[in-house]
Amino acid sequence: MTNTALREPTLADLLPISDSKDYWQRAACKGDPNHEAWFPYPSQDFDYARSICAGCPIRRECGDFAARTGQSGVWGGHEYDRGKLIRD
Repeated sequence: MTNTALREPTLADLLPISDSKDYWQRAACKGDPNHEAWFPYPSQDFDYARSICAGCPIRRECGDFAARTGQSGVWGGHEYDRGKLIRD
């Protein structure tokens, strides 16, 4: 029996699967362990997530993906609720 250590998941582990398995490899948020920052409550700001998104090479594609697939949370520097843009 193999003893495998449990590890804390990163944000990339929580991202949905896209058509390309390499899609998220360039994402600036890929290894971010601060999961809560990407799914803020309506009263919370999302400056932390927005600052990570600002320098992301796939920012536009990420936001498009969120809108197209009905995602919630911060995607591409904007906040979505089931694919609808709710905060810039």
